[in-house]
Amino acid sequence: MTNTAISQAKTKTPHERSLPSPTLIAFGFMLLITIVGLAWLIIAMSDPSALPIRKVMVEGEFNHLDPEDLQTVVVDAVDAGFFGVGVTEIQEILQNEPWIRDATIRRVWPDALRVSIVEQTPTARWGDHALLNEQADIFAPAPEQIPLDLIRLDGPVGTEVEVLQTYRYILGQLSLVGLSAAQVSLSERHAWTVTTTAGPTLVLGRKDLEIRLARFIFGYTHGLSAIWNRIGRVDLRYTNGFAVAEKGAIRRNG
Repeated sequence: MTNTAISQAKTKTPHERSLPSPTLIAFGFMLLITIVGLAWLIIAMSDPSALPIRKVMVEGEFNHLDPEDLQTVVVDAVDAGFFGVGVTEIQEILQNEPWIRDATIRRVWPDALRVSIVEQTPTARWGDHALLNEQADIFAPAPEQIPLDLIRLDGPVGTEVEVLQTYRYILGQLSLVGLSAAQVSLSERHAWTVTTTAGPTLVLGRKDLEIRLARFIFGYTHGLSAIWNRIGRVDLRYTNGFAVAEKGAIRRNG
């Protein structure tokens, strides 16, 4: 028996061409927009005149600064557009102003800068020409801007924190008997002197500050208060007491 191979001819038909799907078209369109946008962004960032800054907004609580003056400083320092403006450089310029404790600058799309200012809060005068803020940082405004009604603190360089903390302690103790301090000084030899607002000076020396101050409070409430307007100085550098000098005696002794 003969096996007969039957071959079947297959009819080839040309493939039908299909159009891209809507999703693919949309993806390509979005990709094109993204590429164009990135290209524009690169060109804008490299062009200092692109998107110029048109508004400067200054915010904060001001007692010693004029926001319009600060706005002028920022405007004068702007030397590029939105992307190229030197925010860090402008921030450094502002922080050179003694009354500015902190300055923050943010870009606001598409043409503005928002400047946030934290002004210094003076707590005390430091020597003749400077002030201390609440953290005992020294700043030195113009002499005519230094408030004269603040307490004066003095001390060697580097003792600002210690002097401010000690002043607060002394003030708290004096307030117990209705007194306050006009000046607190720490000498190079680390000796403390307090000038009260009423005039008399307390010489506390270099050690046992708390004990000597407590001794004064006791003496004040047990007799010194009656003659306080006649006293020029109270020397508390004694082991078990203190010495009192009248105002006239101090003048005669120089």
